[in-house]
Amino acid sequence: MHVACLAVLAVLCTTPVREPAQTDPVAALVQQLEQAAAAGNREAIVALGQDPTSATDLAIALTAPPPSRIVIKERDRTALEGGQRLLLEVFWELGLEGRLGTWSLDVVSGGPGWRITSATRLAHVTGLYRLSLNRAKQFDVRNLKVEAPDLRLTLASGSAFVAETPDGVTGVVLLGRGEMQFAPADAAERTQVRIFSDRDVLDTGFDAAFIRVRPEDFASTFAAEALVQRTAPESDLRRAEEVFEEYVGRTLQINLKDLSPDRWSITPQAGDVIAEVRTSEFGTLTYTRSRGDAEDITLFDRKKRRNISVYASAEKLATRGRFYDEDHLVDYDVLAYDLDATITPEREHIRGSARLKLKVRAAATTTINLRLAEELVVSGVYSPDYGRLLHLRVVNQNALIVNLPGAVVHGTEFWLTIFYSGQMRPQELEREAISVQQNAQETVVLPPEPRYIYSNRTYWYPQSVVSDYATVNMKIAVPAAFDVIGTGMPVGEPAAPPGVARDGPRHRVFAFESHRPLRYLACVITRIRDVESRHIDTGGKPPEGVVMHVKANPRQVARARGMTERAAEIFGFYAKTVGDAPYPTFTLGFTEREVPGGHSPAYFAIVDQPQLMAITWRNDPVNFDNYPAFFMAHEIAHQWWGQAVGWKNYHEQWLSEGFAQYFALLYAEEKLAPGVTSTLLRQMRKTAMNESPQGPIYLGYRLGHIKGDPRIFRSLVYNKAAMVLHMLRRLVGDEAFFSGVRSFFADWKYKKAGTEDLITSMENASGRDLSRFFDHWVFGAALPEVTFSYRIEGPKLLLRLEQSGEPMEFPVGIRLTYRSGRQESVTLIAVEKMTEMVVDLIEPLKSATANADHGSLVGVR
Repeated sequence: MHVACLAVLAVLCTTPVREPAQTDPVAALVQQLEQAAAAGNREAIVALGQDPTSATDLAIALTAPPPSRIVIKERDRTALEGGQRLLLEVFWELGLEGRLGTWSLDVVSGGPGWRITSATRLAHVTGLYRLSLNRAKQFDVRNLKVEAPDLRLTLASGSAFVAETPDGVTGVVLLGRGEMQFAPADAAERTQVRIFSDRDVLDTGFDAAFIRVRPEDFASTFAAEALVQRTAPESDLRRAEEVFEEYVGRTLQINLKDLSPDRWSITPQAGDVIAEVRTSEFGTLTYTRSRGDAEDITLFDRKKRRNISVYASAEKLATRGRFYDEDHLVDYDVLAYDLDATITPEREHIRGSARLKLKVRAAATTTINLRLAEELVVSGVYSPDYGRLLHLRVVNQNALIVNLPGAVVHGTEFWLTIFYSGQMRPQELEREAISVQQNAQETVVLPPEPRYIYSNRTYWYPQSVVSDYATVNMKIAVPAAFDVIGTGMPVGEPAAPPGVARDGPRHRVFAFESHRPLRYLACVITRIRDVESRHIDTGGKPPEGVVMHVKANPRQVARARGMTERAAEIFGFYAKTVGDAPYPTFTLGFTEREVPGGHSPAYFAIVDQPQLMAITWRNDPVNFDNYPAFFMAHEIAHQWWGQAVGWKNYHEQWLSEGFAQYFALLYAEEKLAPGVTSTLLRQMRKTAMNESPQGPIYLGYRLGHIKGDPRIFRSLVYNKAAMVLHMLRRLVGDEAFFSGVRSFFADWKYKKAGTEDLITSMENASGRDLSRFFDHWVFGAALPEVTFSYRIEGPKLLLRLEQSGEPMEFPVGIRLTYRSGRQESVTLIAVEKMTEMVVDLIEPLKSATANADHGSLVGVR
């Protein structure tokens, strides 16, 4: 494996196993091998072979050229008939350069001690460097300009110090009073820069910077005439070394732990740039150009640990277009998960084994990059096809890198088994719970029943680096006092774990399975009671309907029983609206928390019942006082939107939250009093319009991210997205809209969809071009301001809308009130700067009011 396979911006470490005792003859053989390699004695290594050719390749690899230092560690040992198979990790260094290799050695006992019968190199990492500033090479800076896409650093005068590899300069420390300019061209990104810095273009001074480039890119990045070599004052050198030490370990560093005490780094890929810029106004800002990423430009605020900008450069957009699918970023597909985990929630401890069935999507791959919470320790990785495999953990990232013994080609299917354990906190709902304010008078209440969620944000099991649909078999063992709700159909009754009973609390195992693909695995552990199970008629698909199980914490049983009928009605309404139900069973759990909220993985949803009455959440954008079942309706809708139909990348989350929000509104429109829908639309419109200047809904999680305000996210990704769907429905008409919804779901069931896929479905259903509509309402943040007027001309009524800014396409409801008190509604489709419409009056008109139903995101004068 070449170093390019390692994760960029990562710090890697190996996971050592227990060292064998020194009296072990196999360990003695490994020690002899290390001593011979350290001496550069090729003949001594060959002599450790059973015959003259057994260890020749190994000898050449370890001594060409002879190292200045070498460490060989035994990582695993497997018994063979008549011998052992060893997994060795070898770290070789010479001067500034290091190499990391993995070898499989077969050894047998015979003659004087053990001997090597074969040696196979499994992985090879080159391009590791022990970086430091070159004290003998220092520069005066004269009118230096360092440029990368949308970034310019200028330093009129100052000092420069360099860190080198044998191929040239890879790191540069700049000292002096310079200027940083970051100017993204995209309007949405300029908005985020303005939110962060109060200006569209970030112009700020800096006093130090550390820049990483690939050595072959140094000359094109730093103009030779701007750097004049000289001897710097000792004080400047000390300052430069302080800057270097502060920043060099943050990116591209490999921590080899027991292999080397030194700091080892890799170089950026060709064309990549990393700039750590120390500003007086904003602290350290990190700019990264990473050409291999789908969005190759980032600006990161290290002090607050928040992304300011993340986007694709003009060069990247020219090659991939506006839309991208995160599945194209990985070399494999997960086809199935088989998870067996024991969770002790009160100790926050997990012990698990996960089997993953993988299929290679790339032309070939030598590594499998997975996600697993950093705090969970991997004790082993095994494949029935490839045996025991070496793995690397990524420090400060939730990453696990598995080395394959060679290139595995496209289409190959194989299983991995990963054993892991450790302490990890359960997931908090965060943006899925509403924001609250403390009341002046506190009320004493019982604490909520503890409940522990392990879901998509905690990486509690080994999984793909992107969400990935796969079938599931899952067994969760918990202390007997707890129950489990999980992704998949419940299989049998909870039972004791198999095998010999251990000392300690008694456990029960809850089993779940799904032959229908799921985006991720999740479980909720709490004390819960069965409330009711019932069959739901879904309108014929699936023909057998769906079985709904209702469960609740003990104090919530009565409330859950009172909500069961409503929940079944909501579920049935959604199924008939879409024409399908995604999963054969559905479990609805009523749990307790300080504030309202919910979560909805595949097969189940939990709805938190608030326990603290001393707080209020009425100012949250998704709290609707006249619709108590709203949270439940929203979470149930996620079974279709967000689970059965996922999203291709974070930009597309509006499809999940917008459809879930809008389906909750559709149910209110169909089943509840008319005033409920009107109130929902009024609040959604108000919060969406208030926060629209924060950016387009296509920014996803980044909305409100810089300010740390989740209400902005919910106002736009929830409420504005729902309003956009409502306007789309009015634009194309009910028949086309619901036809488009049904075809969209059918086409993308158990797959990840994007905005362009919804556009296709709706254009096919309506027969009209919707690109302009989506450009404005999904990819743009501007809202139209209109002047409405009307004129009566005999039996006719002339309606007129005049837009004050750039013309946008949108529908507006016009309420006609007749003198008799009768009311009628018509829809005017605004397209141009001025739009007119003639209506036949059925009796004398009293007034005409635009957007009286709050159904459009427009300001009306």
